[in-house]
Amino acid sequence: MAINRRGKATPMTCVVRYLPADIEVTANSGVTLLDAALDNGIDIPHECGGNCACTTCRITVREGMQNLSAIEEVELEQLDTAENRGPAERLSCQALLRLGSVTVMLIESGTT
Repeated sequence: MAINRRGKATPMTCVVRYLPADIEVTANSGVTLLDAALDNGIDIPHECGGNCACTTCRITVREGMQNLSAIEEVELEQLDTAENRGPAERLSCQALLRLGSVTVMLIESGTT
């Protein structure tokens, strides 16, 4: 949160570009990539309800990895179960936005 001129806390915003649709949205810092997408009408599969219990919400981070929260062990363990995993992949239900912009590619996956 930032403090505005009136001394009130205001959320910091981030810009996320979702490929291949090339849709750009603004979301508050601290929101997951999954929630930012769903809040803006972008459908990302999430069979487990966004609880880090599957890999259907995988995305590839094209730009701005430093603008996401650090990957945690539970997410790494879940990603290890995914087929054809790339090095810049995250679970959109676990990657929290920080400050800055992020570009991600949605992955079509039936892997759970």
